Amino acid sequence: MKLYISLFITLIIQLINAFPQNQLPSDAVIVAKDGSGKFNTVQAAVDSLPNGNSEKVIYIKSGTYNEQVSIQKNFVTLIGENKDKVIITYNLNNAKTGSSSECATVKAKCDNFKAFDITFENTAPFPGDNAQAPAFYSYGNKHYIENCNFLSYQDTLLSYHGTQYFKNCYIRGLTDFIWGFGRAVFDQCTLHVVSKGGKNEGYLTANGNEDPNFKEGGFLITNSKVTSDGARFYLGRLWKKNCYVIFDKTNFPGDKIVKEGWLTFTGNDAYKNTSKVGEHQCSGNGYNTNGRVSWSTQFPSAPSISEFLGGDLSFTSSTVYKGSSGNNTTPPTQEVPASNAPASNPAPVPNTPTENPAPVPNTPTENPAPVPNTPTNNNNNNGWGNWGNMDWSNWGFNNWGNKNSNSNTNGKTNNNNNWFGNNNMWNNWNPPTNNAAPWGNWGNGFWKRSAKKVNKRECLPLNAQCGGKGYKGPSCCQEGKCTVINEWYSTCI
Repeated sequence: MKLYISLFITLIIQLINAFPQNQLPSDAVIVAKDGSGKFNTVQAAVDSLPNGNSEKVIYIKSGTYNEQVSIQKNFVTLIGENKDKVIITYNLNNAKTGSSSECATVKAKCDNFKAFDITFENTAPFPGDNAQAPAFYSYGNKHYIENCNFLSYQDTLLSYHGTQYFKNCYIRGLTDFIWGFGRAVFDQCTLHVVSKGGKNEGYLTANGNEDPNFKEGGFLITNSKVTSDGARFYLGRLWKKNCYVIFDKTNFPGDKIVKEGWLTFTGNDAYKNTSKVGEHQCSGNGYNTNGRVSWSTQFPSAPSISEFLGGDLSFTSSTVYKGSSGNNTTPPTQEVPASNAPASNPAPVPNTPTENPAPVPNTPTENPAPVPNTPTNNNNNNGWGNWGNMDWSNWGFNNWGNKNSNSNTNGKTNNNNNWFGNNNMWNNWNPPTNNAAPWGNWGNGFWKRSAKKVNKRECLPLNAQCGGKGYKGPSCCQEGKCTVINEWYSTCI
């Protein structure tokens, strides 16, 4: 018996250590290419969301989603299963739309948007005329994006207007690949300069701030690093009159920086006198500032992230589960609509639309509605508070505390002194006699990882139980039979 208890305690400790700090809410909308989610396109999931000022979560399973996505609802959060395996990609550039913003693969025109663990990609050809092809277009206040990849060659990431915070992101490009009128922080990010099509000289930034007080727009790139596959690069080009860019504590491959550091667009020489661009406490192999243009600045100090974004960083926290390693656990399963079952593959999305959307002006014609400084969402369906009504409920005896507080049973289902009754999963454990499964013959197959799928859900080891008296959660059975029989585990439900 001591051996059983020791094994039980060890298993619980391992589960606690592996359990995510936060958990997805039960109403998260699941997107999956294989049909196991509620939708198989991200846009369909976005369209299904209600309007409102509470957080709405879309969880995207691994897969390549060939589509252009437009988000115009506030408080939307996208969470990918794995940042390198969840790829939203499209092939569209300025030549097709007449607009360098509307050809973006994902357009977040909203407030309080969040994204975690996703790759955003635009595969439009480069180089060429009108080759601008953003992977991501951010237009709104309080956008927080963490642990994401942004892949293109020209105009990769557009901070159009508003305030944005990008953390631990990878941004690849060659020409002006961080640009826009917005106010954005890039914290602990990697900017990778890549040669393409014979072009091997690029520009990291093209900021369009037009506020002479330098409060509305600007880029702060801090605690980050720049890498290169061999291409040389400028730190940026002056796009608008009050261009504002600070590289703070950023590591560079010094021999790849064009020594002048900065330059203007043709015809914008006057902006040299009205812009504020430069570096602060940067470093790197071979890094030095010798030869920088006279109108750039070596800043004696740099603003903090909080100062740069106006003092309110409440929007950078998340009440839902996000993975720090880019590998998130699967959320609670949702009922799969019959129309979404993987009986047949969905029609592929063409690389380019059959008709071009109307071009948009340099400044958007619509402004998102203002939102409160802090979200009103107070979702309690997350974190450890969900023991008993989420993953832990799948054990079959619901919440640990609920079972033990039963005055009729005192945590037992019969007179046997063992915790969960006689002939249960622990008493039924037999020493492994074969290699049928990593768990051996626990519960005569109860714990086997080979448990069958029920209602399109894969039953993991901890979910592979039968239901019965007082239990209404999902269950799995060994080949249609309950292997553990008592009043709590009696029937296949």
